[in-house]
Amino acid sequence: MPFYEYACQPCRQAMTIRHSMTDTTPQRCPICGSTELTRLISQVAIVKSGTDRSKDLSWIDKDLSQRLRKQAGGKLSPGLRETLDRLKSD
Repeated sequence: MPFYEYACQPCRQAMTIRHSMTDTTPQRCPICGSTELTRLISQVAIVKSGTDRSKDLSWIDKDLSQRLRKQAGGKLSPGLRETLDRLKSD
């Protein structure tokens, strides 16, 4: 079940509530018991490997692979080295 963030209108407390996406019952504030909750937009973090990050940036900067190699001074992980070699050949 996903977590949702809400702000209670009467007591102005922010909270995280876990419930199913299809649950239509009104959520209650655990502090004051009010059902006057406003759903907040949560911040999302996406974890990507170095290989995936270099793929995402390669279309923006054609010289990325050469600069990353230079900055790393030859100490690249095998996965990143493989990706940079692939980018260089494109």
